[in-house]
Amino acid sequence: MRHVPGGRRAPRLDWRMPAVVAALLAGCDGGTKPDAEPPYIAIIPVITAEDGTDIGRQYTYQVTEISGTLNIDEVRRVAPTDTVIVPVKPATYRITLSGVPSQCQVQQGTEIYLLVPEGANTAVWRFQISCESQIRMTTATDGYQNDASYVWTLSNGVGIVRSGVAAGNDTVYFDGLPDGEYSVDLAHVAGNCTPINDGGRRQRFSITGPGGARADFRVVCSDPALRPEFLQVATSYHDGVSGFMFRVADPDGDAERYYWDITDCAGTSVLPAGGRQRRGLLVGAPVGPDTATIFGAIELGLPDAQMQGRCTSLRVQDWNGNTTAVVEEPIGNESGPGPIPVAFNARLQTTAALGTVLQMSDPDYVGFFGAARLRDGILGTPDGAPDLGVFNAFGYEGDVLVPTIPLGGGRPEYYDYYAVILYLFDRAGNFTRVEDDDLFN
Repeated sequence: MRHVPGGRRAPRLDWRMPAVVAALLAGCDGGTKPDAEPPYIAIIPVITAEDGTDIGRQYTYQVTEISGTLNIDEVRRVAPTDTVIVPVKPATYRITLSGVPSQCQVQQGTEIYLLVPEGANTAVWRFQISCESQIRMTTATDGYQNDASYVWTLSNGVGIVRSGVAAGNDTVYFDGLPDGEYSVDLAHVAGNCTPINDGGRRQRFSITGPGGARADFRVVCSDPALRPEFLQVATSYHDGVSGFMFRVADPDGDAERYYWDITDCAGTSVLPAGGRQRRGLLVGAPVGPDTATIFGAIELGLPDAQMQGRCTSLRVQDWNGNTTAVVEEPIGNESGPGPIPVAFNARLQTTAALGTVLQMSDPDYVGFFGAARLRDGILGTPDGAPDLGVFNAFGYEGDVLVPTIPLGGGRPEYYDYYAVILYLFDRAGNFTRVEDDDLFN
């Protein structure tokens, strides 16, 4: 089932044209007599909705003279897109509209007052109606050997409400749902294809009447012979910092970026701004010809207790768009503290170079991820807090040689650096954060 988004509107009519008025009087709403005399009230619904969205089956209009002295109280029941013509007398009228589905919004409300002055031929009122399906599901698929179709199910707390088949790039609309909790699930996804949208294969919604919920599934299909694959993932979270390390194998050695997030362990982000991506893995030095170990840390500043029961989510993508599956590693399964350095000191060697000394003796130490705290606005728009820049996207494995950071010459100057931060990892993925904020000693 494929629906192409579009709009549906009732035609705009020129009520100055007698022929047009006569045609409408002849039966547009099925209730106006051909010999009726002006003045008239013309009610035009202007409906904006995508094809496939429920706009209702029948609208009811009631036209009432508000003083009660003229005994005019007319009711018209018509199809949603029909125009209604009611013969009246000069006076003020209340017009009410009912029958509009809950997911449709009427711009000026469903009750308005309209004056028909002396000498008028036709007074026109246009109800501006905007309808959105309660849930609009889309599938967007690309990559190698794209999945041609999926099976979808719409469920509530009791069981499956509806099910069907959607093409790889499709739109499906769900309407007529009672208020409640719902989930939309995507199944029959090919083994080489990975849903990379927030929520993965399942998206959840609370339906309370108005429309506008979106279940957007984004699926990337990879070449099985070239897609990267996780060999190990270890993560931890403490003191407001998410630390992670992973080993990834990539047959053609072009793993280029990774995606990180904190989720509910069911694929949905719990962070207000969602996850992040880091690019630049290709400039790293892998351990083997097609295997790399990556270290990373992201400072969130959120309380550790808030992360209990959450997961660190990771995904790696190569230069050609091939992707690993999404891995979610539970937070709180750390086996202990991270490695402790024997010595750590960051110092400005000159105004053109910042060097760091790190000494380790812990046998479980495997590598580190480096960052620097910089003057606000150096890396982006000033926001009142120092910037945090990273040495690179992949970290450093093995020895403890920390590269010297060149300064000036188009790079930040020595006075832009406030501190150097290292996140030291052991084999289990536990990390220790160390910071030196005295760069002159």
